[in-house]
Amino acid sequence: MFTNGEADASTLTPVFERRSFVDDICFGGESSEDCLGTLDRLLARFEECRISISFTKSIFVQSKVDFLSHEVTRAGIRADPKKLKAITELSFPRSKKGMQSFLGALNYYSRFIQDFAVYGAALYQVKDEDFAAGGDLSAARRSFATLQRKVADAPILRHFSRDLPVHVTLFANERAVSSTLMQEHDGLMHPVRFCGRVLKDAEMNYHPAEK
Repeated sequence: MFTNGEADASTLTPVFERRSFVDDICFGGESSEDCLGTLDRLLARFEECRISISFTKSIFVQSKVDFLSHEVTRAGIRADPKKLKAITELSFPRSKKGMQSFLGALNYYSRFIQDFAVYGAALYQVKDEDFAAGGDLSAARRSFATLQRKVADAPILRHFSRDLPVHVTLFANERAVSSTLMQEHDGLMHPVRFCGRVLKDAEMNYHPAEK
């Protein structure tokens, strides 16, 4: 299927309703019949491509599945509580390298953190000299504490539905832009994903509407 590290041209159509990462595949449905239907299509595609799987390492038709440090249930996707708890217990870093390590751990779960980029911007701008005697880390400490609180309160993200309208809220300040994608379930708006990024130097001069 692959030569020179890139996928070969193929007439094979993709099997939807599944998420893949390397050799890990997760799929679900609103009923057992939906799951079995997707499983049939996947197994047929595996046979066609001569791909083997280990049934002893596979689980089928479960109400909860752990996938790539996430809990996937009928209600939605939740970040691994143990991993989040470890983040909330971290002390404020004592170096720029330590701060980068903290941000790296947070970035993996940024989709669960509303306005992650807005609060993370102050941490991304920290320099080595800020940790020296006389350095001002007050803004960084406030952002660090806020992000830890947001991690502790990280919500369950609803599964995206192609059949429902998508509602987007936007926010921008002088350092970052962020957005919240939501869909209505049972008469209430629920987050599907939080997005955002820190602005580049040139972008910081843009008008708020342009951001």
